[in-house]
Amino acid sequence: MAVGTTRGKRKLGALMEGYLAQSGIKADKVIKEVRTSRSTWNRMIAGEARPRWATFIAILAVMEVGEEDRKRAVALWEVADDEAAPIEHAASLAKSYLRFRRDETEAVTERSVDTVLIPGMLQTPEYALALAIGNRFLLPNENWEETAAPERRDRQGLLRREPEPLVVHALIDEAALRREIGGPETMHAQWDRLLTASKLPNVTIQAIQNGAGAYGALSGTLTIFDFPDDLGAAYVDSLIGLSPVEDADGVARFRAVWDDAVGRALSVEETVDFIRELRSEA
Repeated sequence: MAVGTTRGKRKLGALMEGYLAQSGIKADKVIKEVRTSRSTWNRMIAGEARPRWATFIAILAVMEVGEEDRKRAVALWEVADDEAAPIEHAASLAKSYLRFRRDETEAVTERSVDTVLIPGMLQTPEYALALAIGNRFLLPNENWEETAAPERRDRQGLLRREPEPLVVHALIDEAALRREIGGPETMHAQWDRLLTASKLPNVTIQAIQNGAGAYGALSGTLTIFDFPDDLGAAYVDSLIGLSPVEDADGVARFRAVWDDAVGRALSVEETVDFIRELRSEA
Protein backbone atom coordinates (compact mmCIF):
# COMPACT_ATOMS: atom_id res chain seq x y z
CA MET A 1 0.00 0.00 0.00
CA ALA A 2 1.33 3.43 -0.95
CA VAL A 3 1.27 6.07 1.78
CA GLY A 4 0.46 9.51 0.37
CA THR A 5 -0.59 10.54 -3.10
CA THR A 6 -0.40 8.31 -6.16
CA ARG A 7 -1.59 8.82 -9.73
CA GLY A 8 -4.32 6.27 -9.04
CA LYS A 9 -5.63 8.19 -6.03
CA ARG A 10 -5.56 11.48 -7.92
CA LYS A 11 -7.48 9.95 -10.83
CA LEU A 12 -10.01 8.49 -8.38
CA GLY A 13 -10.41 11.86 -6.66
CA ALA A 14 -10.95 13.66 -9.97
CA LEU A 15 -13.52 11.05 -11.03
CA MET A 16 -15.47 11.36 -7.77
CA GLU A 17 -15.41 15.14 -7.98
CA GLY A 18 -16.88 14.85 -11.47
CA TYR A 19 -19.61 12.49 -10.26
CA LEU A 20 -20.47 14.95 -7.49
CA ALA A 21 -20.86 17.77 -10.00
CA GLN A 22 -23.07 15.59 -12.21
CA SER A 23 -25.28 14.62 -9.29
CA GLY A 24 -26.04 18.20 -8.29
CA ILE A 25 -25.70 17.19 -4.63
CA LYS A 26 -23.61 19.26 -2.24
CA ALA A 27 -20.53 17.66 -0.69
CA ASP A 28 -21.83 18.52 2.79
CA LYS A 29 -24.94 16.40 2.19
CA VAL A 30 -22.85 13.43 1.04
CA ILE A 31 -20.59 13.73 4.07
CA LYS A 32 -23.58 13.91 6.43
CA GLU A 33 -25.50 11.00 4.93
CA VAL A 34 -22.45 8.75 4.69
CA ARG A 35 -21.44 9.76 8.23
CA THR A 36 -17.86 10.34 7.26
CA SER A 37 -15.57 13.26 8.05
CA ARG A 38 -14.79 16.37 6.02
CA SER A 39 -11.11 15.34 6.23
CA THR A 40 -11.84 11.92 4.67
CA TRP A 41 -13.78 13.58 1.84
CA ASN A 42 -11.15 16.26 1.18
CA ARG A 43 -8.30 13.75 1.17
CA MET A 44 -10.17 11.56 -1.33
CA ILE A 45 -10.89 14.47 -3.68
CA ALA A 46 -7.30 15.72 -3.40
CA GLY A 47 -5.94 12.26 -4.25
CA GLU A 48 -4.14 11.92 -0.93
CA ALA A 49 -6.02 8.92 0.46
CA ARG A 50 -8.38 6.17 -0.63
CA PRO A 51 -11.49 5.89 1.57
CA ARG A 52 -12.43 2.59 3.17
CA TRP A 53 -14.53 0.30 1.00
CA ALA A 54 -17.78 0.70 2.97
CA THR A 55 -17.42 4.49 2.95
CA PHE A 56 -16.64 4.53 -0.75
CA ILE A 57 -19.66 2.42 -1.70
CA ALA A 58 -21.90 4.57 0.51
CA ILE A 59 -20.64 7.74 -1.23
CA LEU A 60 -21.48 6.26 -4.64
CA ALA A 61 -24.95 5.35 -3.41
CA VAL A 62 -25.70 8.81 -2.01
CA MET A 63 -24.58 10.43 -5.27
CA GLU A 64 -26.79 7.93 -7.17
CA VAL A 65 -23.96 6.94 -9.50
CA GLY A 66 -25.16 4.75 -12.39
CA GLU A 67 -24.06 1.14 -12.86
CA GLU A 68 -21.44 1.74 -15.57
CA ASP A 69 -19.94 4.73 -13.76
CA ARG A 70 -19.98 2.72 -10.53
CA LYS A 71 -17.97 -0.07 -12.18
CA ARG A 72 -15.44 2.47 -13.41
CA ALA A 73 -15.11 4.00 -9.94
CA VAL A 74 -14.72 0.59 -8.28
CA ALA A 75 -12.04 -0.41 -10.79
CA LEU A 76 -10.08 2.76 -9.94
CA TRP A 77 -10.58 2.26 -6.18
CA GLU A 78 -9.10 -1.24 -6.41
CA VAL A 79 -5.79 -0.02 -7.89
CA ALA A 80 -5.58 3.47 -6.37
CA ASP A 81 -3.25 2.32 -3.58
CA ASP A 82 -0.93 0.33 -5.84
CA GLU A 83 2.66 1.31 -6.55
CA ALA A 84 4.13 0.41 -9.94
CA ALA A 85 7.38 -0.56 -8.23
CA PRO A 86 8.75 -0.33 -4.68
CA ILE A 87 10.86 2.75 -4.00
CA GLU A 88 13.84 2.28 -1.73
CA HIS A 89 14.51 4.93 0.90
CA ALA A 90 10.99 6.32 0.43
CA ALA A 91 10.89 7.48 4.05
CA SER A 92 13.94 9.67 3.40
CA LEU A 93 12.48 11.46 0.39
CA ALA A 94 10.80 14.85 0.41
CA LYS A 95 7.04 14.62 -0.24
CA SER A 96 7.25 16.31 -3.64
CA TYR A 97 10.18 14.13 -4.75
CA LEU A 98 8.44 10.95 -3.62
CA ARG A 99 5.45 11.92 -5.76
CA PHE A 100 7.86 12.50 -8.67
CA ARG A 101 9.48 9.09 -8.13
CA ARG A 102 6.12 7.32 -8.00
CA ASP A 103 5.03 8.93 -11.25
CA GLU A 104 8.37 8.04 -12.81
CA THR A 105 7.90 4.35 -12.01
CA GLU A 106 4.62 4.38 -13.99
CA ALA A 107 5.92 6.39 -16.94
CA VAL A 108 6.82 4.86 -20.28
CA THR A 109 8.90 7.85 -21.43
CA GLU A 110 10.75 10.62 -19.63
CA ARG A 111 11.89 13.79 -21.37
CA SER A 112 13.94 16.35 -19.50
CA VAL A 113 15.84 19.59 -19.85
CA ASP A 114 18.57 20.23 -17.28
CA THR A 115 20.30 23.60 -17.29
CA VAL A 116 22.42 23.41 -14.14
CA LEU A 117 23.10 19.77 -13.24
CA ILE A 118 23.39 16.36 -14.87
CA PRO A 119 19.93 14.71 -14.69
CA GLY A 120 19.49 12.36 -11.76
CA MET A 121 18.66 9.42 -14.00
CA LEU A 122 22.20 9.64 -15.45
CA GLN A 123 24.26 10.65 -12.42
CA THR A 124 27.10 8.54 -11.03
CA PRO A 125 27.01 7.71 -7.29
CA GLU A 126 29.99 10.02 -6.71
CA TYR A 127 28.28 12.93 -8.49
CA ALA A 128 25.08 12.33 -6.49
CA LEU A 129 27.03 12.28 -3.23
CA ALA A 130 28.83 15.52 -4.07
CA LEU A 131 25.46 17.15 -4.79
CA ALA A 132 24.08 15.91 -1.49
CA ILE A 133 26.99 17.49 0.37
CA GLY A 134 26.56 20.76 -1.49
CA ASN A 135 22.79 20.80 -0.91
CA ARG A 136 22.97 19.89 2.78
CA PHE A 137 20.98 22.96 3.87
CA LEU A 138 18.06 22.02 1.60
CA LEU A 139 17.98 18.26 2.19
CA PRO A 140 14.89 16.57 3.66
CA ASN A 141 16.88 14.84 6.42
CA GLU A 142 20.37 14.85 7.84
CA ASN A 143 21.11 11.30 6.63
CA TRP A 144 20.60 12.11 2.95
CA GLU A 145 24.34 12.13 2.27
CA GLU A 146 24.33 8.41 3.07
CA THR A 147 21.19 7.78 1.04
CA ALA A 148 21.77 9.89 -2.09
CA ALA A 149 23.95 7.45 -4.05
CA PRO A 150 21.86 4.31 -3.29
CA GLU A 151 18.68 6.25 -4.12
CA ARG A 152 20.08 7.19 -7.52
CA ARG A 153 21.02 3.57 -8.24
CA ASP A 154 17.51 2.44 -7.30
CA ARG A 155 15.98 5.08 -9.55
CA GLN A 156 18.23 4.20 -12.49
CA GLY A 157 16.99 0.62 -12.32
CA LEU A 158 14.05 1.84 -14.43
CA LEU A 159 16.43 1.95 -17.38
CA ARG A 160 16.62 -1.85 -17.11
CA ARG A 161 12.98 -2.42 -16.17
CA GLU A 162 11.39 -5.60 -17.54
CA PRO A 163 9.66 -6.05 -19.85
CA GLU A 164 9.51 -2.36 -20.82
CA PRO A 165 12.47 -0.20 -19.77
CA LEU A 166 11.88 3.50 -19.25
CA VAL A 167 12.68 5.49 -22.40
CA VAL A 168 14.71 8.59 -21.53
CA HIS A 169 15.46 11.61 -23.72
CA ALA A 170 17.67 14.05 -21.83
CA LEU A 171 18.62 17.53 -22.99
CA ILE A 172 21.60 18.83 -21.01
CA ASP A 173 22.79 22.41 -21.15
CA GLU A 174 26.50 23.07 -21.69
CA ALA A 175 26.60 24.83 -18.30
CA ALA A 176 25.53 21.59 -16.59
CA LEU A 177 28.07 19.55 -18.54
CA ARG A 178 30.91 21.92 -17.63
CA ARG A 179 30.02 22.59 -13.98
CA GLU A 180 32.60 20.78 -11.85
CA ILE A 181 30.75 18.79 -9.19
CA GLY A 182 32.89 16.73 -6.83
CA GLY A 183 36.23 17.47 -8.49
CA PRO A 184 38.00 16.39 -11.71
CA GLU A 185 37.86 12.64 -11.07
CA THR A 186 34.13 12.75 -10.37
CA MET A 187 33.51 14.75 -13.53
CA HIS A 188 35.60 12.41 -15.70
CA ALA A 189 33.57 9.48 -14.37
CA GLN A 190 30.35 11.40 -14.97
CA TRP A 191 31.23 12.20 -18.57
CA ASP A 192 32.12 8.53 -19.07
CA ARG A 193 28.76 7.58 -17.60
CA LEU A 194 26.98 9.80 -20.13
CA LEU A 195 28.95 8.32 -23.02
CA THR A 196 28.10 4.80 -21.84
CA ALA A 197 24.42 5.61 -21.29
CA SER A 198 24.15 7.14 -24.76
CA LYS A 199 24.78 3.68 -26.22
CA LEU A 200 21.64 2.24 -24.60
CA PRO A 201 18.75 1.80 -27.05
CA ASN A 202 16.29 3.48 -24.66
CA VAL A 203 18.46 6.52 -23.83
CA THR A 204 18.95 9.64 -25.97
CA ILE A 205 21.26 12.42 -24.78
CA GLN A 206 21.62 15.77 -26.52
CA ALA A 207 23.64 18.79 -25.43
CA ILE A 208 22.51 22.39 -25.78
CA GLN A 209 25.51 24.64 -26.30
CA ASN A 210 25.84 28.17 -25.01
CA GLY A 211 25.45 29.52 -28.53
CA ALA A 212 21.84 28.28 -28.59
CA GLY A 213 20.85 31.43 -26.73
CA ALA A 214 17.77 31.79 -24.54
CA TYR A 215 15.07 29.12 -24.35
CA GLY A 216 12.13 28.51 -22.02
CA ALA A 217 13.65 25.86 -19.77
CA LEU A 218 16.48 28.15 -18.64
CA SER A 219 14.29 29.06 -15.66
CA GLY A 220 14.61 25.59 -14.13
CA THR A 221 14.84 21.84 -14.64
CA LEU A 222 11.88 20.44 -16.56
CA THR A 223 10.78 16.78 -16.69
CA ILE A 224 7.85 15.45 -18.69
CA PHE A 225 6.39 11.97 -18.18
CA ASP A 226 4.25 10.09 -20.67
CA PHE A 227 1.97 7.35 -19.35
CA PRO A 228 0.17 4.61 -21.28
CA ASP A 229 -3.30 5.71 -20.13
CA ASP A 230 -3.41 9.53 -20.18
CA LEU A 231 -1.79 12.75 -21.37
CA GLY A 232 1.08 12.76 -18.92
CA ALA A 233 2.56 15.07 -16.30
CA ALA A 234 5.27 17.69 -16.04
CA TYR A 235 7.51 18.63 -13.12
CA VAL A 236 9.47 21.86 -12.70
CA ASP A 237 12.28 21.93 -10.13
CA SER A 238 13.35 24.93 -8.05
CA LEU A 239 14.81 25.74 -4.63
CA ILE A 240 11.42 25.10 -3.01
CA GLY A 241 11.11 21.66 -4.56
CA LEU A 242 9.33 19.96 -7.45
CA SER A 243 6.10 21.51 -8.73
CA PRO A 244 3.80 19.07 -10.58
CA VAL A 245 1.56 19.99 -13.51
CA GLU A 246 -1.11 17.52 -14.64
CA ASP A 247 -3.78 19.58 -16.41
CA ALA A 248 -3.82 19.10 -20.17
CA ASP A 249 -3.15 22.75 -21.04
CA GLY A 250 -0.24 23.02 -18.62
CA VAL A 251 1.38 19.81 -19.85
CA ALA A 252 0.93 20.97 -23.45
CA ARG A 253 2.74 24.25 -22.70
CA PHE A 254 5.69 22.40 -21.19
CA ARG A 255 5.78 20.02 -24.14
CA ALA A 256 6.12 23.09 -26.37
CA VAL A 257 9.00 24.33 -24.19
CA TRP A 258 10.74 20.96 -24.52
CA ASP A 259 10.14 20.83 -28.29
CA ASP A 260 11.72 24.28 -28.63
CA ALA A 261 14.73 23.18 -26.58
CA VAL A 262 15.32 19.99 -28.55
CA GLY A 263 15.31 22.06 -31.73
CA ARG A 264 18.31 23.99 -30.37
CA ALA A 265 20.28 20.92 -29.28
CA LEU A 266 23.20 19.18 -30.95
CA SER A 267 22.50 15.87 -32.63
CA VAL A 268 23.22 12.68 -30.69
CA GLU A 269 26.46 12.16 -32.62
CA GLU A 270 27.55 15.78 -32.12
CA THR A 271 26.77 15.46 -28.42
CA VAL A 272 29.03 12.44 -28.06
CA ASP A 273 31.86 14.34 -29.74
CA PHE A 274 31.23 17.37 -27.52
CA ILE A 275 31.35 15.36 -24.30
CA ARG A 276 34.57 13.69 -25.46
CA GLU A 277 36.04 17.15 -26.11
CA LEU A 278 35.08 18.28 -22.59
CA ARG A 279 36.73 15.20 -21.15
CA SER A 280 39.97 15.71 -23.13
CA GLU A 281 40.15 19.38 -22.18
CA ALA A 282 39.78 18.78 -18.43
